[in-house]
Formats: sequence, structure tokens, C-alpha cells
Amino acid sequence: MAKKKYEYEKGRDWTFIVYPESAPDNWRTVLDETHLRWIESPLHDKDVNADGEIKKSHYHILLTFDGPVTEKQVIKLIDPLNTPLPKKVGSARGLVRYMAHLDNPEKFQYSIDEIIGHNGVDVAEYFKMTATNKLTVMKEMINYIYENKIDNFADFLMICIEKSDDWFDVAVNSNTLALNKMIDAMWQKNKKE
Repeated sequence: MAKKKYEYEKGRDWTFIVYPESAPDNWRTVLDETHLRWIESPLHDKDVNADGEIKKSHYHILLTFDGPVTEKQVIKLIDPLNTPLPKKVGSARGLVRYMAHLDNPEKFQYSIDEIIGHNGVDVAEYFKMTATNKLTVMKEMINYIYENKIDNFADFLMICIEKSDDWFDVAVNSNTLALNKMIDAMWQKNKKE
């Protein structure tokens, strides 16, 4: 007799949807009591079907295990929540970004501040910049310093706070020496002019 697919397929990260109208009131507590790390999306109550109709309100959940588990094991765990079947996640980072529709500009954009990590999850880890993103931000910052004749690092840090979290992150955690050198060079240049 052939075994079902889920008896073979294993993964560490699984996702499923919780519909508030059919889940028990204590569904978060049920998940918290597993002591597994999990992430809850903002309530998706503005998603639209292809025909323009608003989708039923729901939460996307990412459940992370310490080792690979089968779909059958996940189903057993989430059965009390009355949810659709779980799916194995190919990229946890991609799913967390999807929780806010960051890479889907055609969809309603939910706030990443409303993504909640449970049982010790640091949601910010899923949004850390890649080396390519950091390089792009660094180029933007260098251009900004040059074009605006910024010659004071304290003033520049205040600009970074206003501009974006990415700018501030790069300014204080990456390439601080290069930015300082650029600002010093601008100070020297401004002094000569």
C-alpha cells in the first residue's frame, strides 16, 4: 500500500491560516503553550479576490520547529485551531515579508510593526538587509552627503533617523568610518569654498 505524500515530506517551517470566525478564542494561547517559535501576521482584512470581493479576514502563521517534522505532526498540533491544512515553507523570510505584502505592491500593504513574534522570535531578524541592500543604501547616503554638502556627522545621523530605519542602521552599524571620512572630506571642501 502506497504511503501518502505527507508521511514523507518534512520541514522545519510550516504555515497555515487562522480564520478568527472559526478558530477558538484562545488560539494564540494554544500555540504559545507548544513553546514553539511562531509568528503571527497582521489581521489580513483588506485582501481582495480577483473578482474584487474582499477575502475573509485571516491571519498567516509561521510555525518553526527545531528539527524537520511531517505534515501529519503539524496537523496533529494545530487540529484544535480548526484551520485549513498547513503547508511546508520554502523560505521563512519570504513568508514573513509576505505577511505585510512587502514584495507584492499590487496588494494591500500591511504594517510590519503589526507582525508579532511569539515564544522568543525576533521578527526584526527576518527584515535584516542583505549585503546588496546595504551597498545600495550606502550609495544613496554618499550621494546625499555630497549633493547636500553635509559636513557634520551628528547632523547626518539626525537626517538618517528622519529618512529611514535602513539609513540609520547603515549609519550606526556599517561603514561608519567611510561615512565619517566622506563627511570630513565635505567639511574640508566646504571650508575651501
